[in-house]
Amino acid sequence: MALKTYDDLKTALADWLERSDLSGRAADFITLAEARLNRELRLAVMESEASLTAEPGARTLDLPADCREALGLWREDGAGRTPMRYRPAGLMPRSDQGGRPDYWSLEGGQILLERPCAGETGFVLRQVGRLELSAAAPTNAVLAEHPDLYLFAALAEACPYLRDGEMAGHFGVRFEMALAQARSADARRHGLARLGTDLPGREALAC
Repeated sequence: MALKTYDDLKTALADWLERSDLSGRAADFITLAEARLNRELRLAVMESEASLTAEPGARTLDLPADCREALGLWREDGAGRTPMRYRPAGLMPRSDQGGRPDYWSLEGGQILLERPCAGETGFVLRQVGRLELSAAAPTNAVLAEHPDLYLFAALAEACPYLRDGEMAGHFGVRFEMALAQARSADARRHGLARLGTDLPGREALAC
């Protein structure tokens, strides 16, 4: 069967385990699998941009609910995007004078700015998103590209509940193989390529 949605995945779990009485547990196995994937997996397809707006006088911004890891922050103004410089919270310069912030940090679920914004200010956050399938969010890029990874991660999480050590070993190996293959495919796709050029003094360009 196709593995395109959250419901497809729950049905596949019951089929692979050959247990019709686990329909109420399938969601738990997927949740546990996603907790593991969110700790171990970082693929380019999980990255996205989020637009944020700071009100006049604000020096904090709430991270998006689906943000697992913040990668970079840009301030938007009439000149386009200006990259913000990250500093650990304890080392970030601080000012109480309103203006255009240049530094940012993280504390809990918030972005900290080194000064209050003089006016309404737009920002763009580059982030790694959190995997969290549900009825309201039935698919995501990882499930679409690597359904085997999701399936074997969830099957491996089902085995302790079933108290089946042999099955746990089998699905654990299949999960590790799928994880390695997903990482390898991501590295090939998004690695730097060396391109030749006829421009003098420029032997190659990275893209």
